[in-house]
Amino acid sequence: MSESCSSTETKKNKSFAIPLVSVHCGESEQDESVEAIPCPVCGTKGAYVKIITVRHLVEKELIENASQSDYRICMDKKCNVAYYSEDLSIIFEKNDLKVPLWFKEDASPRYACYCSRITEEDVFRAVKEQKLTEINAIRQYYDPEGKCHCNVKNPTGKCCTNAFNEFIIKALGRLDKIEE
Repeated sequence: MSESCSSTETKKNKSFAIPLVSVHCGESEQDESVEAIPCPVCGTKGAYVKIITVRHLVEKELIENASQSDYRICMDKKCNVAYYSEDLSIIFEKNDLKVPLWFKEDASPRYACYCSRITEEDVFRAVKEQKLTEINAIRQYYDPEGKCHCNVKNPTGKCCTNAFNEFIIKALGRLDKIEE
């Protein structure tokens, strides 16, 4: 279990298998490069990603193409680029990955949690049917034995907290519209 995605509460309570997401989750995975490196295709500033994340998520036959340098992930929702090396010599597109990028407009499915494979629709069902509105309750509901491996399963190499919360907020908004 990644220490960055757990809290002391989780460690004390052995019956609660899903790590509690703390406000510090992913902080050790912050951008280690001070230089802004834009995507070579769309020009959007890319977010820093360690090589270990890229090597875990590119298709098996492309792993050897991944250089030993770190990468950037293109966060533009319309751009086909997934990762690009910091020296811009290597580009991996969305279709070169084993998983869809939740923030890209054509992502299917859209994962709220890559470690437990919880989708946006799973979040909506948990909010609607189970009245769950907390990340940890939803993770516990779908994957009681789940472990946090965000550094290799989440395409950003960081904790899923922000994306997961966005899906919960969106689900609550959808419910409000249904009830009106």
